[in-house]
Amino acid sequence: MQPQMPIELYVHPVKGDDTFPGNSLYPFKTLTRALQKATPDTLIQLSRGTYNAESGEVFPLIVTAGITITGNVAGQGGGVVIDGGGLYKSPSFGPQMVTLVPLANAEIRGVTVINTAEKGTGIWIETGAPTIAGCTLTRCGREGMLVTGTGNPMVSNCVFQENQASGLTLVRHARGEIRNSLWRQNRFGIAISDRAAPLITSNQYLENRSGIVLSGAAAPVLRGNVFAQNQEDGLAVFGSAQPDLGREFDPAGNRFRENQGWDLRNATPLSLISSGNQLNPTRVSGMVEFVTARSPALLTVSPQSALLPGAQSSDRRTPLIQPLLNQGIVSRSADGQFHAEEAITGMEFQRWLQQAGFKPDEVADRPLTRLQAIAMLVPLLNLAAGNPSVLQTYRDRVQVPSAQTSLVATAIRHRLIIAAGSDQLNLFALLTKADAAILLYQALVTQKAMPAIDLPDLIPVQAGAAGRTALPSPERPPIVLLDPGHGGADAGVVTKNEPLEPELMGEAGMMALPMEESFRMSPLPAGGFGSLEEMMAGMPPEMVNMPPGMVNMPPGMAMMPLEPPPPGMPPLPGEGPEMPDLEEKTITLSVAQAIANFLQQQGVQVFLTRNDDRALSLDERLACIEQHQAEVMVSLHANANIARQADINGIETYHNPDSIEATRLAWAIHKTLTRTPDVIDRGVHPATFYLLRQAAIPTAHLEVGYITGKQDASSLANLAYHRYLGRAIANGILRYVRQKR
Repeated sequence: MQPQMPIELYVHPVKGDDTFPGNSLYPFKTLTRALQKATPDTLIQLSRGTYNAESGEVFPLIVTAGITITGNVAGQGGGVVIDGGGLYKSPSFGPQMVTLVPLANAEIRGVTVINTAEKGTGIWIETGAPTIAGCTLTRCGREGMLVTGTGNPMVSNCVFQENQASGLTLVRHARGEIRNSLWRQNRFGIAISDRAAPLITSNQYLENRSGIVLSGAAAPVLRGNVFAQNQEDGLAVFGSAQPDLGREFDPAGNRFRENQGWDLRNATPLSLISSGNQLNPTRVSGMVEFVTARSPALLTVSPQSALLPGAQSSDRRTPLIQPLLNQGIVSRSADGQFHAEEAITGMEFQRWLQQAGFKPDEVADRPLTRLQAIAMLVPLLNLAAGNPSVLQTYRDRVQVPSAQTSLVATAIRHRLIIAAGSDQLNLFALLTKADAAILLYQALVTQKAMPAIDLPDLIPVQAGAAGRTALPSPERPPIVLLDPGHGGADAGVVTKNEPLEPELMGEAGMMALPMEESFRMSPLPAGGFGSLEEMMAGMPPEMVNMPPGMVNMPPGMAMMPLEPPPPGMPPLPGEGPEMPDLEEKTITLSVAQAIANFLQQQGVQVFLTRNDDRALSLDERLACIEQHQAEVMVSLHANANIARQADINGIETYHNPDSIEATRLAWAIHKTLTRTPDVIDRGVHPATFYLLRQAAIPTAHLEVGYITGKQDASSLANLAYHRYLGRAIANGILRYVRQKR
């Protein structure tokens, strides 16, 4: 019996009908109807077309908690247009002409939003933390998006273009994160006022009247943005606004160039600090202090006089430090005192770790920052990964390098980071001896070598709905095992740009050679399938060399737009050889690494059966399940058609039919992997593959495409497509593990 899956509703503005059930074969006509039928954890898939009053939409469209609307994410909403507006009664501003209102944790992905009314707003956010991703907001009578109240959205990979007032407006106490987006030809790219304080990073502001305009007491954090060719100012600051443009140990990395007015206009009576920005002082108006960005590692240390003499001290840190002093793990100075506030060098901290039983790598003999100490210690502890969402609590989270997000989240989860009751991590502050001792003590607590001591003023806290509360006790994160299949000399199925010899072809163009020879496969490793028949065991007969006529795309859907291939990748069709050279083992490893990256960002612990070119037998892969105590396994493969029929393309998923949980896992992944209209869906099928039969945990077998198919081959030759697949598969795995828990 097929397990019950979360609701997925489909909408087609031309071929749909609101009397239909709303499935992929019989979609609704309007998004309005889909929202009426949706419940939490519903995905609404929009087909290409225009959703407006003429097609039956009733505005504004309210997207309630747990609902996701998705269209053409890869194309930033291209072809999926929501056009119109209706009166929305805002608690803060009264009646407003609005298109979409996402609430709580609702998500809007891959749509174009237009509201040409005189004071029209595309998306209105007043509460909650909705996600807006891969969207285009354009030709709105006022702003593309407005965030007010306590709205805290995540906005990423969006385009704001040709909006009359601003692309994005943030007022009142709005926060949120605005990443990797483009503002072009708006009056203002972003307008921020009142006490709004968003994190704005890695965006571009081009050809607007002004890039960003601040007023009131706005206090945004600006990192890695580009302000170029705006008609007036790149960044204009009014009132008492105080943007964070970097500090001595935290360079902002914003770039200003070719703005026709000022690159930076400070019209406030307060001086701004700029550190690490590409900003010409001659292009600045008003008071700006330029601070040279410095590396904490280059600082010299001046010993402080603060002492921690022992248990008699009133210092609240003493209960943590004193046991380490008693055991000789940390040492006193020659005067018999412990100079708590004196900075510690890498070599000295290393000696402390060694005395505590840890074996760190060699480090330079210079002062450490808090981040360097965490990076040095956490890998030694074998801790369950933390969820990066805990970083949202801290104002200086932007300082965390992206490559170390998971590491810092793990340190927070296990109470290694000392926040001292504040909302900043201060990761680039020098590590004092007291910090180092407490970090070491907490590390020993995680290893059950020291008793836990509850010191709320030293343990990191996390903002909650009712204020600041202690972090919850650690829970074991999900553990996922990814199997990239073939490795070593066994490349799996392979395409080569060589014509087939005529004598190898049989009737109807079918190959006369077995698959291994036709695709230049090396012999299967010991313990492998052993024969093509076993590989196909459990597959429905009609799925083997399925006729092209059985492969259908949803009506009206075009191919997914691809990014240009990175340098060194095979050319796309029309730009060179028609079929790129591909190896299954390389594709599956790249996709597995992309999946792992996305899952780790969500706090999932991930292991790969191989992370290089090693060859593992099937039994060795199965042994990884017990070795890593995994609870889910996903095996990745690339498919091939024996006759190299270029019109056979698509994604297939297999599962052990005797396992209900494996069936649920397969369906969860397949649904998210194929929910975009641009992917050909070849179905979910039972199979008796060796890994599926023998695995003691829910296991799914994915064929991510046909490397012999013209469409799939050009996609699989593109590394950007691997990331696209990785994100979709990761979402399916997350859906399964979260439901299971």
